[in-house]
Amino acid sequence: MDIRTYLRQGKPLLFDGAMGTWFASLPGRAGERCELANLERPEEIAAIHRAYLEAGCRAIKTNTFAVGAELAQGREAQAGRLIEAGCRLALEAAGPYDAWVFADIGPAPQGRALSPGENYCRQADLFLEQGVTCFLAETLSSDEGVPELARHLKARCPEAFLIVSFAVGYDGITRDGCLGSDLFRRAAALAEADAVGFNCVSGPHHLLEYIQTLDLTGVTLSVMPNAGYPTVLGRRTVFQGKPDYFGRKLADIARAGAAIVGGCCGTTPAHIARAAAAL
Repeated sequence: MDIRTYLRQGKPLLFDGAMGTWFASLPGRAGERCELANLERPEEIAAIHRAYLEAGCRAIKTNTFAVGAELAQGREAQAGRLIEAGCRLALEAAGPYDAWVFADIGPAPQGRALSPGENYCRQADLFLEQGVTCFLAETLSSDEGVPELARHLKARCPEAFLIVSFAVGYDGITRDGCLGSDLFRRAAALAEADAVGFNCVSGPHHLLEYIQTLDLTGVTLSVMPNAGYPTVLGRRTVFQGKPDYFGRKLADIARAGAAIVGGCCGTTPAHIARAAAAL
């Protein structure tokens, strides 16, 4: 089914949960960069994708969140290899479940030879070369480069689906000091953005409270909270939000107007399974 047709039915689209924090929790993986595992440990990345799909999600993200850093440092060939492998692993995992695969694009480094807009557009081209036409630009603390990405993507692939997702604290402010409400309003006004919302930094309780302060008229809203807030135990960072609580809150978020929901840092297949049941 076309993703727009699915969303018009009024059923929330459930995404997977975290890749990075779960990969880091595996034995001996805490110090490794998870995007490199597309090449070095593909079976582990494929297993994570499958676990989320088994939990009941209908969309998964490619393991490519930080690939923009490779482009920013001039390592375009490496960026291409990571994206190619990440797309292949996600597409192979999603196929038997008839799930959508979204190209995962994290914040572009600033102050480099490539502007954020140029960085995002180059990533979009690499994903399109792999046949991926759904995109999630996530954990953004500003909208620099977002209009360029949106226009470029739709010019290259008119049927592409783009979610733009910002990261705000419980006070509604991003790491760069931007008001989330301003970012949300500007992104929602982009004709080329299909959905707009928030992920990361905040847990489900605070994101639920926050979206209730916004004007959601005419917006396809996406909300993907963290499992909760991080606690440092020794040298480990853990998220103590429980799956049952997360699932109930994600259902509340859907009732409050979110058409697209999922999990960010600290969420596991158990969190997504409880969300699927609650939804």
